[in-house]
Amino acid sequence: MQRRTSVYFIGADTSDEPIFECAEAARIQNGHLTCHLIAALPNLPYLKYGSKRFVEAGLPSNWLDLLKNKKAELKSRTNEVETLLARQGVSANVIASMGSVTELQHLAARQAYSSDIAFLDAEFRNDPDVFHKVAYGILFHSPVALMINGDPFARRDRVFLAWNDSLAASRAAHFALPYFLAAKEVVIGCFDPPSSDDPEAQELGADIAAWLSHHRCNVAVSQFPSDGHSIEHCIQERAKEVGADLVVMGAYGHSYLRESVFGGTTLGMLGNTDIPVLFGH
Repeated sequence: MQRRTSVYFIGADTSDEPIFECAEAARIQNGHLTCHLIAALPNLPYLKYGSKRFVEAGLPSNWLDLLKNKKAELKSRTNEVETLLARQGVSANVIASMGSVTELQHLAARQAYSSDIAFLDAEFRNDPDVFHKVAYGILFHSPVALMINGDPFARRDRVFLAWNDSLAASRAAHFALPYFLAAKEVVIGCFDPPSSDDPEAQELGADIAAWLSHHRCNVAVSQFPSDGHSIEHCIQERAKEVGADLVVMGAYGHSYLRESVFGGTTLGMLGNTDIPVLFGH
């Protein structure tokens, strides 16, 4: 019996409801759910200069107590999630990790090595540093797609593919093929296409549409001007207009450093809380 495995990254403060919903969807779809609880270490010891100019390690007096309490909290929540999943009768396992933000980035990527898709819980946004580092780890250091919002097991009737003829967008489209095959319609959205005077103007989106048509997907290609709006705004507005219940898009077409400093479409869409989004890099 085949099972699609989703790794679901949650925090110790993630409520039962989204875990319950994801587990129920996994049970219905005959999938396997790996819940990976992640917690960042308390602020690590800092360095300070002594009176003789030697660098000394400064350890907050209550740091060990904070660490002990956080470990106990993580263990307790792990047991609670295990009990919840057992009651659901779903194929699942629970993993817990604690480390620095950078360590968590690589731990998340390693867990995704043996999964079909990675899913970040929305409540991780309460700790934006962890949220973005885990997303970065999955996108840049793992072989799977990243999904936010919704749940990775749900069937999507209308999928919106944000297409710009890039490697990242193509990789996202390949990751999303199971969703395309199950959908009633796939809308390929191209923003700010080449001028109509350009002989290649009508070709943007045509190749990917033909590929999906060969898979017997019902495909429509639409071209939209941005009219001065940001691309993430355009993607969200057009996806809502066509009634899409999933957006598929490439992530970090520009460098991560550039987007983190100047902002970009990926960061904008990671901040979206309304529409489920599947990213590929």
